[in-house]
This record gives sequence, C-alpha cells and structure tokens, in this order.
Amino acid sequence: MGSIEAQSTTSDFEPEARAHGMSTAATLLFAIKDGCELNLIDTPGSPELVGPALATIPAVETALIVVNAASGIELGTRRFFHAAGEAGLARMIVVNKIDQAPQALPNLVRELREELGRGLCCINLPCKGGTDVIDCFDHDAGEADFGSVADEHKAMLESTIEIDDAALERYLSGEPVDLTSLRRGFIEAMNRGHLVPILFTAAKAEVGIDDLLHIIVNEAPSPVAARPRRLLKGGELVEIPCNPDAPLLGHVFKVSTDPYLGNLAMIRLLQGKLDGRTRFVYGSEKKPHDAGHVLKIEGRDHPAMESEAYAGDLIALAKVEGLHVDAIIHAPTEPDQYAPQPPRYPQSMFALALEPKNKSDEVKLLSAVHRLCEEDPTLGCEHDAQTHELVMHGMGELHLRIALEKLESRFRIGVTSKKPRVAFRETIMAPAEGHHRLKKQTGGAGQFAEVFLRIEPLARGAGFEFASEVFGGAIPTQYIPAVEKGVIDGLHSGPLGGYPVVDVRVVVHDGKAHAVDSKDIAFRTAGKNAFRDAFARARPVFLEPIVNCDITTPETCVGDVTADLKQRRGRIVGVDAGPRGQTMIHAQIPLAELGDYSGMLRGMTQGVGTFSTEPSHYDYVPPIIEKRLIAEKSGASTEE
Repeated sequence: MGSIEAQSTTSDFEPEARAHGMSTAATLLFAIKDGCELNLIDTPGSPELVGPALATIPAVETALIVVNAASGIELGTRRFFHAAGEAGLARMIVVNKIDQAPQALPNLVRELREELGRGLCCINLPCKGGTDVIDCFDHDAGEADFGSVADEHKAMLESTIEIDDAALERYLSGEPVDLTSLRRGFIEAMNRGHLVPILFTAAKAEVGIDDLLHIIVNEAPSPVAARPRRLLKGGELVEIPCNPDAPLLGHVFKVSTDPYLGNLAMIRLLQGKLDGRTRFVYGSEKKPHDAGHVLKIEGRDHPAMESEAYAGDLIALAKVEGLHVDAIIHAPTEPDQYAPQPPRYPQSMFALALEPKNKSDEVKLLSAVHRLCEEDPTLGCEHDAQTHELVMHGMGELHLRIALEKLESRFRIGVTSKKPRVAFRETIMAPAEGHHRLKKQTGGAGQFAEVFLRIEPLARGAGFEFASEVFGGAIPTQYIPAVEKGVIDGLHSGPLGGYPVVDVRVVVHDGKAHAVDSKDIAFRTAGKNAFRDAFARARPVFLEPIVNCDITTPETCVGDVTADLKQRRGRIVGVDAGPRGQTMIHAQIPLAELGDYSGMLRGMTQGVGTFSTEPSHYDYVPPIIEKRLIAEKSGASTEE
C-alpha cells in the first residue's frame, strides 16, 4: 500500500496529496479478505477537506473514524462521528499509532467516551507496550497494557444483548451466550448505534491490522445486514433494501476527471445488477444510457470488472455525460421517483478572487473551476456582478490552496489570487440641487443640453426612483428618458469611490433645449453630470454590507471570541448554549472585517470553532474607514 513518507501510498496518488503528505480527496480501494470483497474509501481527515469525506457517507455501511493516539480527539473526529450516526451508519473508532503514545491511551479512551457517548467499547486492547493487541471479543481473559480484557468483554456482551429482550432474559437467567449469537447481535447493535467498538492499531508496524481486517469481515455489517440505505420519495424518507433482484437503482456519490477516461462517476448500487450491457436513465431524462465499461477503482488504477456488479457494490462508469454528485440512476422501465438526502455540509468560510495569469485562459478557468466544484460539495464559485470578480469559496486557506494547485497540475492554468473586493455602496444623507449645461460646437451640428435636477435620500433598501417635474416644454418630452439614462449611468459608479449609488430619488425639474443641436446623447451626458454635481452637494457617504454571523465555539473560548468580535466592529445580538459544551454566538458584523476570520477563529478555539454567514443589510461606514476608501480611490486614479 506504500507509505506517506515515500509518497507511494495507493490512495494518495494525486500530486497535491503527495505534496501535503495527506489525503486531499476521497479515494476508492478494494480488497479480498477471507473470500470477502471489501470496498474501502480513504477520505481526508483535515477539517478543511470535510466535503469529499461527508459526500461518501451514502456509499458505505460502516464509518471507521481514525484517531491519532498522540493528537487525540480533533474537530474532524466529532464531525464525522456525528454525521455518520445521523446517516444511520455503523461506526468504529480506530486509535492508530499506539506505539508512539502508549501512556496517553487510558485518558484517550476516557475522553472518547465522554465526548462521543458511553456506548464505546474496546474490542481489543494494547499489550506488550503497544507492540501487540489482545482481542476482547473472542476472549474474556488476558493481560493488557491498561484496562481489563474481562471487563471489556463483559461490557460488549451486555451492550449487545441489551437490544434483544429474549437474549437478555436468557443471559440474566445464567445461560451462556454462544459466539455466533453474540456476533449477530453485535452487528445489530452497531447498526442501531447502540454500540461503537474502539480498535487499537499501529499501522506502520502492522500491529492490530489483522484484527482490524478480521473485525471488518466478521463483525462489521455487510450491505445486506446493514440498515437499508434511505432515499427521499415524495418528500418522505424510505428505505431501499439491498436486493440484487430488484430493478436497478444507484446513487452517484463522487465524480472526478481522469486524464485518459474523461468524466468518471462513482456509484453505489442500491438495488439490482449492472454490467456493460445495462441501460439506465437518470433524473427526468428519457434517453437511456449504456453503462459501457464497468470499472472498479483502486487509487489511480481502474480495472474493468470481469463480472456483473450487484447491489451493495461500488463501481465507476466513464464518459457518461451529465452524471453529477447525488444523481440517482435507475432502470428505464422505472419512474423517476427517488431523490437523495445529502449530508449536511458546513458553509464555506473563506474566499479568494481568481484571475488567470494568461488573459486567454478566462473561459478555460471558469470551466475548470466549475469542474472542481462538481467534485467537492464544499467548494463553490460565483461571478460577482458587482465587483466583476470570479470568486471561489472554500472551507479555509488550505482548502483553496489545494484547489489552486489542482488548477495548475490538472488543467494547466496559472492563477493569481487575492481577497475579494467588498461590495461597498454610496448614498446621500441630505437633498441637494444639481445642474449641468452641455454646449459643444465643432463646425457642423453641435450638441446642446441643459439639465436642472434635485436629488433626495430614500430609506435604506429602497433603491432608485426617478421623476420628472418639467413643465412648459423646458426639456422636450422625448428627451426625458435620455436624462434618466444619464442618471442611471451615474449610479453605476459613484463619485466618492466608484461604487454603485443606492437609495436615492432624482427629480428633473428644469432645463433648456436647442431646436437643432439637442439630441438624446447630449441630454444623457448632461443628466449624468448634473447627477454627479448634486451628489457631491448632498453629504455623500459610503455604505458597507453587514452580515448575520453565527459562531459555534467551546464555552471556554466565548470570552476571547466576543472580544475579537468587538474589535471587528461586530455587534452581539444573542448567545445560546449548544450541545456537548458548545456555545453559539449570534452577531452582526461588517463583511469587510471577515477577511481573515476563518484562521483567527481556528486559532482562538484550537481548531474547533466554526461560523456561518448570511447577508443582512447595508449600514454607514465609520469616518476612519471612509477616509481610507477615498484614499484608495485617489491612489487608483493617480496610477491610471
């Protein structure tokens, strides 16, 4: 399987994974153990790369959550554990690198039970100083480095039989529990989330690996024994039994781009069978697609399957256009009646504005970014119509840095990035009059127009209003629309800083025209300049976007977080107690103050804090910020 240090692991084959020394995408693997085929998905553990990991939840029966014995419980541990539980998966905790921190293991087990629930039982225990493990499922006695094999065996046995009243009654009456019955009950207890085994390994030294594989094969639920997968039908969740004889039904849980095969769609078969001759449709499409080559995925390799794929299998299809994450494929004879219930993805917390180094790559960049967003549900992009920037959103700086590296390595697009511009606005605080007289004579037909207008402030969010109070034909009626167009031209780029003007009413009330030299273009120009003249006299100010911000933080960090919010001109509107010692702080904060907040929040909360935002309203910019914005506009004008 290779090693991380040698950059030779089967699953971490992408250049970004090898450069960072960790998984950066979900990778499929398969293996045969004791005649049982195992489908495995290696997912990233970084909290910033949570999207690809959460997207695989609908594809599996059991979630193995790996905890570093030296690092202990991390943000990803809690997030994946609870997300897998909400999806109805069986769960196991794998404590790895036990040989590097054997003294930390007793406290780690205690913390796992306190954080994740009392249903955690050690299915094996370290022994011989972390160089071996002893099985607590098949054995009820033995020497371990800590804890008691007998106690863990008894705890597992009792947790298992608690879900079966008849078995519990026999146990309490003194009847022995045979291993076969215990194993069957153990699987059901895992399915219900009543029991979560803890396993100890030291993967590099191959300690506990045989135990782990044995437990996956014999104790972890198979597709048939697991809780049925669930889909939405008519807005309600229904269970889909893993039945190979039922009509074809499959769920696309991952898409990627292969340099040789093009689009690859990874599919969990929920029902039925599939081979190269199978025809299917997806969504509301009527035209059937041929499966073609049905592939198994193992890292970068994708051998063709030599036999049919059955319900419960993970396969890949190549070159089927239009397949996307969460698409449901089904037999052409069946109606399009199912929809997935995707995992709850956290909101993106970091953004960068992108520009191609080569201007000719603009269209290519947009297409490549959309491809990356299709592969990662927590990656997003948009073209900001107000700032005219292509903005990519992600979970953090590392997340977006890896995305930029993929643009370079996979799509051969060089990109420069910067913080997105904040969409400031300009408005006025008082009414004012404006005037402009345009008179041009260049030898032939000239241009003439004179406009008098009044500008008035409107309530926040009212937008723009235009009215005419011209009487007596001072400005001929046919030129009034041209004046309005000129005013709208002035709204697009305000005189203060070049930002859009909002919440103003403009009333044109007088002017002059010339029988020969007056034209639409003349009145449009005069209208624009009269508006700018009035705007400068009307106590112009900047407005900035304010967002509602919900911050989740440990109780112990609330003081630091609230103090930081106040320094960012934030206003706290509420504080709620959350589950598992968490606190949610509700605040309103200027968007301009959130540029580096993702990293700062992680630093204040030891990587645990998260936040989400949504637009709220626009409010006045403080004078000190206003001076900076005007200075920036003056500097830009000087450079031009």
